[in-house]
Amino acid sequence: MDKRTPRLWLKIAIACGALPMLSGVMALIIFLSSEVTASNPDDWVDKGVTILMGGLVFFFVGVVALGIYLVKGRREAALGRDLAQNVILTLILLLANFPVALACIWIAGDSFSLVRLHLVNESTTVVEDLNITWPGGEQHIGDLGPLDRRSLSFHVSGDGAVDFTARQGGKFCQGKLIGYVTTNMGETDDVAFLGECGFRVLMRMNEG
Repeated sequence: MDKRTPRLWLKIAIACGALPMLSGVMALIIFLSSEVTASNPDDWVDKGVTILMGGLVFFFVGVVALGIYLVKGRREAALGRDLAQNVILTLILLLANFPVALACIWIAGDSFSLVRLHLVNESTTVVEDLNITWPGGEQHIGDLGPLDRRSLSFHVSGDGAVDFTARQGGKFCQGKLIGYVTTNMGETDDVAFLGECGFRVLMRMNEG
């Protein structure tokens, strides 16, 4: 018998445990760094389902490969002292894919439901005492000087609008940045303050 054969099956089992986990984590990192808006999530959902289905296939292949390693390894006296440890550790690696997948799903779902605002003052006048409100919360931004930028993200706890109040050029300013938001509905918007209480809101679309 080729003594390398049991080790080969062990390596296959380890690869079946490691590859789906790495793929899922890397996809999540890319997703989070892309700031994809929840208005067009279909591509990312499809990618996630593909990784999950592929992960299940890899899991079952890994379990089979680990079983073959166990059977062949028991026939190899040289593997006897390491056999149980290798099987247990590799099985833990394979099973770890399930909690990791659940964690990735939860984090991605939480990100989908975030509202993100990227604020910039494009005017030559300071936007003073800027305050953002939404259903269930508010954020006091303070003063936003010419060309200053700020970003914030939040979850909403009900139905309503995202509003702002501020002062600019001695005038009191207010307006709706987003007309309607609700729980579990996220988006990413660029907000530009234009002077004399004017502003512009542009939703970012998914470029992925």
